[in-house]
Amino acid sequence: MLLTKLHISPPGAQTLHRAELFEKLAAGLKTKLMLLSAPAGFGKTTLVSDWIIKQDIRAAWYSIDNNDNDVAGFFTYFIAAIQRLYPEFGKNALNLLHSPSQLNPEAIVQLLINETLSIPEHFLVVLDDFHLITNQEVLGLFTYFISHVPPNLHLAILTRADPPLPIAKLRSQHQLVELRSADLSFSAPEIHYLFNRKLKLKVSQAEVESLAHKTEGWIAGLQLIALSLQGQEDSAAFIQNFKGDNRYIMDYLIEEVLKVQPPEIKGFLLQTSLLEQLSAPLCNAVLDRADSQAVLETLEKNNMFIVSLDAERKWYRYHHLFADLLKQRLLLYKEKAEVIALHTKASVWFEENEMLPLAIGHMLQTQDYEKAIALLAGIAETLWKNGQHASIMQYGDSLPEAIIRQNPEFSLFYAWVLTTAGLIQKAAPFLESAEEITRQQMASADKNGEVFRYHQKLLGKIAVAIAYQNSFLGKPEITLEYCQIALENLSEEDPLWFSWGWYAVGMAKLVNENIFESTEALKKALAFGKTSGNIYLITTIGITLGYNEGRLGLYKVSYNRSADLLEFLKENGYASLVKTDWTFAVLFANMAAIQYYWDDLDGAFENIKTAYSLCIREANVTSKVLTLVIYSVLLHAQGDWVGAEAKIKEMEAIIQKNKVAPFLLSMYIGWKAIFLIIKNELDKAHAFLEDHGVRTGNAIPYAEEYRYIPLALLLMAEGKMTEALTLLTQLYTMASAQNRIERMIEIKVFMSIIYQATGENEIALAALTESLELAAPDEILMYHLNFLEQLNPLLQELFKDHARGKGKLPARFLDKLKRAIEKRKNAATIPFAVTTREQETLQLMAADLSNQEIADKLFISLNTVKTRLKNLYVKLEVDNRSKAVEKAKEMRLI
Repeated sequence: MLLTKLHISPPGAQTLHRAELFEKLAAGLKTKLMLLSAPAGFGKTTLVSDWIIKQDIRAAWYSIDNNDNDVAGFFTYFIAAIQRLYPEFGKNALNLLHSPSQLNPEAIVQLLINETLSIPEHFLVVLDDFHLITNQEVLGLFTYFISHVPPNLHLAILTRADPPLPIAKLRSQHQLVELRSADLSFSAPEIHYLFNRKLKLKVSQAEVESLAHKTEGWIAGLQLIALSLQGQEDSAAFIQNFKGDNRYIMDYLIEEVLKVQPPEIKGFLLQTSLLEQLSAPLCNAVLDRADSQAVLETLEKNNMFIVSLDAERKWYRYHHLFADLLKQRLLLYKEKAEVIALHTKASVWFEENEMLPLAIGHMLQTQDYEKAIALLAGIAETLWKNGQHASIMQYGDSLPEAIIRQNPEFSLFYAWVLTTAGLIQKAAPFLESAEEITRQQMASADKNGEVFRYHQKLLGKIAVAIAYQNSFLGKPEITLEYCQIALENLSEEDPLWFSWGWYAVGMAKLVNENIFESTEALKKALAFGKTSGNIYLITTIGITLGYNEGRLGLYKVSYNRSADLLEFLKENGYASLVKTDWTFAVLFANMAAIQYYWDDLDGAFENIKTAYSLCIREANVTSKVLTLVIYSVLLHAQGDWVGAEAKIKEMEAIIQKNKVAPFLLSMYIGWKAIFLIIKNELDKAHAFLEDHGVRTGNAIPYAEEYRYIPLALLLMAEGKMTEALTLLTQLYTMASAQNRIERMIEIKVFMSIIYQATGENEIALAALTESLELAAPDEILMYHLNFLEQLNPLLQELFKDHARGKGKLPARFLDKLKRAIEKRKNAATIPFAVTTREQETLQLMAADLSNQEIADKLFISLNTVKTRLKNLYVKLEVDNRSKAVEKAKEMRLI
């Protein structure tokens, strides 16, 4: 990080303090944004820095350059600027930004917004040279930041052109203060004061008026004229003959300024113009001299468009406009070889002083690609880990492809970034050459030496990248092959890479229909992910692992893993992240599904609504379809058939426009077919399944299992019990092979219904008992409650057997099931629905708890308790607490 980019440069001795403009800037401290938009040379930076220093404004400064067109880089500097005021600010956001793969950047920006709210005072952040930001993602995120910026933070944007930000909207909301060329231009009195009082040039009023007219108050032009006048014998004639537009003025004046400089100063100016920032040691090295510090101080003293970048005056830069003009003259006056030599010396100095991005920049200027990529190889992984993917892409696009392919280190990370950008075909050749060269290096190295171990580790990382790439292509066999290579060549000393390797194994095993081995691999991935401390990895693996465990019927483990992950994020300062990043949609959807099967519909609805709000506007199809399936199921469970069907149609619109993973497509097909069967539209269900190739006698891959469950139900509804039982036996064999408890419970319930329908009550009761034995450890209720009408006779018989001491099912589970059945029966006779939350409130009211005690007990607000009571009074047709409790008992609600 270049700390000079965060320094507020003090104004020079000749600076005019512009009180009238100070007042306008002060007004900006009551708005979101002050915009200083004017071409180069209008004094934007000088004005704002002078105002901040003179008025003692609490401010952070960020000087932008061309290298900041990267989300991670831009917001890292933005946070660092604020940290100079508040050192603890943005640390969690930085952890998320500095990651090989990031969560939704908008969620990271939301973290910054929330953290800004906690700062107990007003402060200003200045972004200088904002016009250099051209990256659309950076601009989009900063637009989001401005739109939601808290009232205690004020922004000042200094730019040569209006940026694509919501300026018109801010203007209409009176949240914008604007200063433009007309405001910033020097007036005649200011020109008079500058030339006669500050610079002692003795210019007449008529000449001042002429300068004001000819330059239109353009400050850079006036400064150059002032410098030119210092070498003129007849200043009046010079001013009178002076004419032309701004472009002509600058071309003319730069010649005039250079003409009057001593040869050594002229040479210094021209030769150092190719340096983005200047220091005495750097200039000495580039120019082969020893007096650069004195020259820099002289230039600053003489107001030669030079700006100090730190308090110690060790680093400087030229005014951008002045630097551009000097560079043009350098190319005119010097041979190309001389310019290349200057760049080369600069690159050597920056490399020796470990300022590698600057060194690489100069190497690219001289097209010394071999040396540039050698340096890039050393920093590519750091850039990748820090999330500076746009920088890697930019470097890669600046280098010849043949050069990149000869460098395995840079090829690895360039290919990774290309893959995440969806350019998999472009990435593949780089990984192929990286693997080939690395294997050659290993073959020729001593197996006990450092060179071999280095390339062995590199091969492991390349293998992870190839596995990662093939996971996108849906090639589990190749993915697993390269995962094995990765794990053989990496070690636990690289927890980030080791974690990624095991995660790829887990995902490949899942695609290969081995959910148990997938879960075990993900557990290892999570352990190493936690060691690495990478929040993205911990979150992604934790969510996937929780989903897997749910499919295995380990509902308590799955739910607790999700709850623990939420608590971990909350404890580490990421609480707002989980309600803003679409990545967490799957987590909340999974929790909702588990609560549904636990018969906690209120809790399920809270979580599915959160999941829906997180993912529905995002591009990720997986989370959308999964969430919509569960949402539709829940709406149906609540009796909202119209809402359930609407969510199915919403799902269909997404599936028609996007390629959807096979298992998700099966979930949609399965639920829609079940929905049609429940509605007794058997012909439609039959046609729908037929259209999707679902018929008896097929080999059934794991990914298509969901669509065959409704086929079994359809066969049962049509009275084809033998065919249904054959299909269910096939499905049960698949599920039991992987111990997928969830599916085994469901199938045993169906078998019980079939055996009962065919008069085989003992076998039916045995199948029902097996299903309950599977459901008991995790207290899974809904598979039985959904078919209560068919199962109730068998359930009552089973309850009697257990009452006589004949059964072995846990009493706690049976009691819970009985209460759920009783609630269903009561709900059928009650002309209104009492929610689980309202029922909890009734029970606490019956225990004679006060409203505040109920609020504390349920972790809700007092107002929420009062709202629930009002709803209950209406539903129960009573007007006080005691009557409500009495009637609830009569109706067996409590």
